[in-house]
Amino acid sequence: MPIDLNEGLEQEPIIDNPIEEVNELETETEVSAQGLSVEEQSDPNKITVTVADQQTPIIVLFGPPSCGKTMTLIRMTRYLSKQGYQVVPIRTFRPASDSHYKAMCDGFDEMINSNDAATSTNRISFMLVEVIRNGRPLCQILEAPGEYYFDPANPNRQFPVYVNKIIACNNRKIWTIFVEPDWSDPAPRQNYVTKINRLKSKMRTSDKTIFIYNKIDLTPLVISPGHVYMNEALKSVNNLYPNIFTPFKNQNPITKIFKKYNCDFVPFQTGEFNESTDGTTYVEGPDEYPKMLWNKWLKLIQG
Repeated sequence: MPIDLNEGLEQEPIIDNPIEEVNELETETEVSAQGLSVEEQSDPNKITVTVADQQTPIIVLFGPPSCGKTMTLIRMTRYLSKQGYQVVPIRTFRPASDSHYKAMCDGFDEMINSNDAATSTNRISFMLVEVIRNGRPLCQILEAPGEYYFDPANPNRQFPVYVNKIIACNNRKIWTIFVEPDWSDPAPRQNYVTKINRLKSKMRTSDKTIFIYNKIDLTPLVISPGHVYMNEALKSVNNLYPNIFTPFKNQNPITKIFKKYNCDFVPFQTGEFNESTDGTTYVEGPDEYPKMLWNKWLKLIQG
């Protein structure tokens, strides 16, 4: 059930709670870091995707470049695997001729479990995976290039065809919108709010939204792992991104008394990144954060 983001404002509520090498390209211009062809990279409207399963809900990781979408997919895959779930790439998402995507699918498990975070995030940048329990798919998770959702350098850019195709598909969507504390320039932040407002106008009534406050460990709001000053976290996001929650105001004359906004909010941390002589080493963060996010997702998946 959607939460009231302003509930309990008088208090401080606390939440308890080796890589296989991808085939070398013949030339550097044949394919981008996202696995896109030259034609697709120059014209995003040429990007082809297929959502074969039109029943299972899709969790869309939505946010600008470098906001943590890929690392969130990596962290959640590691967590869910430890909990007995299978997280498997959906090979039909991209055309059979896309050898880069095939290589990502073939090496998915090794990439996910690599300590080389930089390499993993470069390679897992455009993918649809499914989460399976006891042979039954529970959800699909989409990770796609952030610049096609929101590009700070081109904030008025329209969604490309493939994003509109995802929006229009029959699957119920759980929009997981990323915000973070260290985006210092106010102009792109306000443009991001405008883009989210446009996205909201395209959502079906069956779609759900979760705001994920990533990099919560960079704020003074953490008491201990999984224990966060939620009230202050909400205020922080609203101050950084004015009116970001406004499109999600509950318009029901009865329930709005108890639930002001029809969306959820989760603080998150993917882990720690340490620079060494041979690259960046990734160490996953506390399980409390992926546990909270999965519980929110699961609740929305089930109803």
